[in-house]
Amino acid sequence: MLKSHSLFHRDSLCLLVTRLASHRGSGFAKLMMMLLITLLLFANASEAAENYTISCWQNGWRKNANDKSADIFAIETNRYAMTLDVADFRNFTLGRIGKQVTYEQAVSPKSAPFSDLPAADLLIEMDVDGETYRANTCEAGLQNGVKRLASVRLWESGRFVQHYDFLNLDFKNRDGKLLSCNTRLDLVAWPGSLTFNLIVDGTLDCSQCNMRLGVKSEIGNWRQEGSIKGPVKPGQEKRVTMTCEIEKATTPTSQVTVSVVGGPSMPVHFDEQKNCYVATVENLRRRGRKQSAELREYDEFEITVSGSDSTTPVPLLIDMRPPASVIGVCPILCDEEGQPMGIPVQLSKNWHYRPMGSYLMTYAMLPTTERTTYRMRMVYGFYGTLPSASHSQLCLIGYGGHGRWDQLAIGAWGETICFDMDMSLVDVAITDIRTLMTRDGIKGKKWGWTEAGWGGDWLNLRDARQPKFFPNNLKTAYVSHGPCLTDVRYEGFYGENQEAGLSVQVQTLRTDDYCRTFQNLEYTFEQDVDASKIWLYKLGRTYTYRTPQIDYGNADGLIQGREVPSDLAKGELFLDNVELTGDAPHWISFTGAAEADAARSKPNGYRALIVRRFDAVIGGQAYTNPTISSPVHATDPTNLDLELRPPQGIRRFKKGDRIEMDIELITLPRVADDYYGPNQGFKRHLASHPTSWKTTYREVSGNSLELDVTGGRVLRNYPIVIQAKASEVSVAIHGGVGAVPIQFCGLANRSGQRLFQIVDGRRVAFDQSVHGNDFWQVDFDSASNTYRITYNLPLDETVDTEWVLVQSSAASR
Repeated sequence: MLKSHSLFHRDSLCLLVTRLASHRGSGFAKLMMMLLITLLLFANASEAAENYTISCWQNGWRKNANDKSADIFAIETNRYAMTLDVADFRNFTLGRIGKQVTYEQAVSPKSAPFSDLPAADLLIEMDVDGETYRANTCEAGLQNGVKRLASVRLWESGRFVQHYDFLNLDFKNRDGKLLSCNTRLDLVAWPGSLTFNLIVDGTLDCSQCNMRLGVKSEIGNWRQEGSIKGPVKPGQEKRVTMTCEIEKATTPTSQVTVSVVGGPSMPVHFDEQKNCYVATVENLRRRGRKQSAELREYDEFEITVSGSDSTTPVPLLIDMRPPASVIGVCPILCDEEGQPMGIPVQLSKNWHYRPMGSYLMTYAMLPTTERTTYRMRMVYGFYGTLPSASHSQLCLIGYGGHGRWDQLAIGAWGETICFDMDMSLVDVAITDIRTLMTRDGIKGKKWGWTEAGWGGDWLNLRDARQPKFFPNNLKTAYVSHGPCLTDVRYEGFYGENQEAGLSVQVQTLRTDDYCRTFQNLEYTFEQDVDASKIWLYKLGRTYTYRTPQIDYGNADGLIQGREVPSDLAKGELFLDNVELTGDAPHWISFTGAAEADAARSKPNGYRALIVRRFDAVIGGQAYTNPTISSPVHATDPTNLDLELRPPQGIRRFKKGDRIEMDIELITLPRVADDYYGPNQGFKRHLASHPTSWKTTYREVSGNSLELDVTGGRVLRNYPIVIQAKASEVSVAIHGGVGAVPIQFCGLANRSGQRLFQIVDGRRVAFDQSVHGNDFWQVDFDSASNTYRITYNLPLDETVDTEWVLVQSSAASR
């Protein structure tokens, strides 16, 4: 919701609520007061949803050796933007955002908030025993290696907060003398503020030290000093904090309480270093229940906000160490009754950093009214009757790289897939790929980590100058972390000169059979490119795996199945530019692939790729059928990669050429005894068709859904997305495999909706709840001022089903 779309003015609503409060004896006044509080909460909820922050590296994190472009760190919010040259802090810009856009729109490179930012001054100084030293760079700015930006560490990144630190500041006096001490600059960005922490960490041999931070800009001037007595000894930390309040100051005037539902209160304080309230949850005792391996229980916290003298949302961080599971977790902000509200929450986590252990950082901007109580629900293995879905930023501090790494999970027993978006560890986008509910035979261990083959990539280009077109100006929007259907967007460019544009939507779903990762990719050539090497999508670079068979087909079934010989040479093309004929969807399966003999192999399965749509316009010619190649990655045993390539061996692209693909990556167990999930239809299929291409084709054909909708409009067939147009929306579905996501968008209310299945002509309420109100997902769409509600429909057992969503006219906002 942009400001001009507001239906109500918050201050006017607040005034009406206050006046009506003085007439509580009147029944009409009580009714109107409740209505106005509801409208006020809705207006503030929309403001919470339109707040956002985004961070990126303008010229990319990983570069080719001959790319000498500056390392420019950038932050964009719905109120301001800033850039910082890591090699020269004097190249610092800060200014307000001219044109406001929504969170989803802000990831587009076309939003271009950084191009006209005014120059500003960033001051970082230390007076040590009367001698002034200033920092104009840091370790990352002084290094030349391909991984130099690992010295700028990403802690948390999501919708509301960007938290980074810049290691080993380079303090020098006027004569160029270097100050010997360990220092870092810690940066925390909220939508309306920017906090700098100058930290001395370790030995500083001095008697007196004054630490100084300052910013001079067109939108404001800020300065903060702190004095410490030396010497600073190993293990000590000294700091000074400065917050640049771009908008109305976040002052600790509210009263915020956090307690375990039915349990003790958690300590809450206002943390100046993070410019928010922080609730500390350490070693939570889950009284009255034993945590099972399935992780079917939730952690729930009651949050009460009162006493605020501001209409702006209250910033809160729940710092949880450890969560019940850090691998798969999805926080949901609910109302007092436990109904999802659609107010976004930021999820960031880490399990690599020993000093902190496994932790979960959950940020929220809580809408304020006279007094409001929320419930934060932490979902782990299951949400209702089905394993939950989650997608979030995973911090790499303690592991390496320190760039943006996104991790998806279905359930909480291992990753589903990971994306190295900054390529801070490897030089491809796709890394770990795993299976769901897979064990090593009937007696194998359940609820643990698995394998399905490592690695893959999106667009890869090479030309005479650039060995690889690396991504740059890559922005990320975490539209929804889950738990029914995740939604994360990535947009940016490939190439030093931004030769090709990238736009991707990644989703996974709540289900109980096997992993599906939906990737809708769009590449647009902004300049002419003559590529010496190219792939449009890749699976592979897997070690310790064998691929004994490769099958491929189309909507009608199998085109060809080929056994893979054992005598192939590394680099040899087993399949060379094979066009997949016939109608979409097209598909390729590494049927029966398995981890090769290894000392400590995990339960494992195999990968299959479904191309549900391929739409390319290259040189004015349209193409709708994908082309594949399969090079040999490794031998002994033979292990194939898979590459989607341009049609007809095309290597030259003109400005305006585009390629769009809707891809579904699935991972599958080979036989029924390897699957321990509860989906009986899938189990019966595996028993009848062990290690068969028919398992991939079952997904291809079964989820090529036919829909007949009344009262709405189909926006997408799978996952199903329907724009509601009436108070009742009827959906007839032919087909379906697994727990099929169905999302209704354009809804005026977040609650009061009910989904029914038509059974023998009667409406039967759909209910997958276990702990109450825990089988649907709500998201607020700030662009249209409406809600999206998502369910997961079990469609395995019936070919034809009919569903009705009923919107209550009396539903609360």
